[in-house]
This record gives sequence, C-alpha cells and structure tokens, in this order.
Amino acid sequence: MITYIAFSKTSHKLYARILCRHFRHCAPVTENNNIFILYQFVNRKNIVPIQLKSRDIKILKRNGWQFIKYKNNAMPIHIKKSFTCVQFTKKALGISKIFIQTPDQLFNFVCNKKMP
Repeated sequence: MITYIAFSKTSHKLYARILCRHFRHCAPVTENNNIFILYQFVNRKNIVPIQLKSRDIKILKRNGWQFIKYKNNAMPIHIKKSFTCVQFTKKALGISKIFIQTPDQLFNFVCNKKMP
C-alpha cells in the first residue's frame, strides 16, 4: 500500500483562508491496485473516504492539488479526535511533530522526507 499526502490551495473554511498562506487543506490518500482513497476531513466527527481513480487524480492535479508520496507502514482509518485537517493527516501518517500546525509546514516537512 502506497500513501500520499494531497495538498490543496483552496478551502471553504474561514480560518484556513486566514491562517494558511499557500496550501489551505491537506488529506491522506492511500493507493491499492490503482484505486485511490482520499480521506477528506470535513469536521471533527466527519471524515469521508472518497474513492478515486488515476483519471480523478490527474483532474485534481490540473486544478491545483499536489500529491507527495510518503513512506508509511499502515494508516489507521478511524481517527476522530482531530480538530484540523493537519492534525488528522499527522495522526493518520504517524507524524508526531507538534510544531507542524499548518498545511504549509506539513508540506515542508514531507518534502524533506519524501521517497525517491
């Protein structure tokens, strides 16, 4: 299973538009046999798995999303104690850095740790 982190430049949340400079949303994505599942963080109690195909990933890339491959052993799916998409993504991928609070900081961290 391959894990990606998806970063978006748009968000409907007001605090993301105020606090985040470049990327405003992030989500973990898993790939298994060319079927992608994007775990969309809506709010604390609502995490929606969205099934995507490679064609859908190409459409998202054309609309400003970036996908970074991240080395991860296993991703717990049912994480309900996160308040932001960054906290959800960090918990899902097992990242325990407390100073990563925005999608930009997570993007910079992941770019230094990405797989070849």
